[in-house]
Amino acid sequence: MTVCCPDCGSRYLRPSRSRSLTERLRDFIGISPLRCGDCGRRFIARTWDLSLFVYSRCPKCLRQDLNVWTDEQYWPGAMMKLKIRLGGHRWRCEYCRHNFVGFRPRLEVFSFNRWRERAQAQEPKNKNGSK
Repeated sequence: MTVCCPDCGSRYLRPSRSRSLTERLRDFIGISPLRCGDCGRRFIARTWDLSLFVYSRCPKCLRQDLNVWTDEQYWPGAMMKLKIRLGGHRWRCEYCRHNFVGFRPRLEVFSFNRWRERAQAQEPKNKNGSK
């Protein structure tokens, strides 16, 4: 998902529930309600970019920065094993912790550095010992 929050510019977004029938219908053409995980603002944005359809995305949260998983970390079911034997890639979304198998390549490799930077930005700025 290449969409950013219009207020704070964060990419830490999640799908929001549709409030009306028109929002549900728009969701079918790729205009989805989203909520920012940092500032909590709800907004509607276009989440489909036709040039990005050649890459895998998480089926739960639609993110495209993915990691890989191994058999030691996760035990796949019969259908996942079949997809792996047919040449599927083992992808894991670290944001929602969802493991899945996809046949498309990943766009972006997940990096824990973004999480560390986000945690450091949220730390209290008053570290001089005052209460």
